[in-house]
Amino acid sequence: MDNFETLLTTKVFFSLEDIKFGVNHLANGKAKDIKGYKARIIKIGGPVLIPHIHKLFNQAVKQGFPKPWNESLIILIFKSGDKKIPSNY
Repeated sequence: MDNFETLLTTKVFFSLEDIKFGVNHLANGKAKDIKGYKARIIKIGGPVLIPHIHKLFNQAVKQGFPKPWNESLIILIFKSGDKKIPSNY
């Protein structure tokens, strides 16, 4: 157990390079997140934001993810056909 606790306090789960890669590969022109932020904002602020995102992600792995990170907003988009059939969304 001591090894596991040491791992949680010293291990970096995401490197700065991991975060940079993730930010650089965010899709432009896609939907906003649940708070209304677009990927473009994070990309533009990358040099300033990446160290903070890095710290936040590693801390979340160690201490548990914030509840809002486990929430999502799902909006069904009707394609065609009978609206009572789930596969038509």
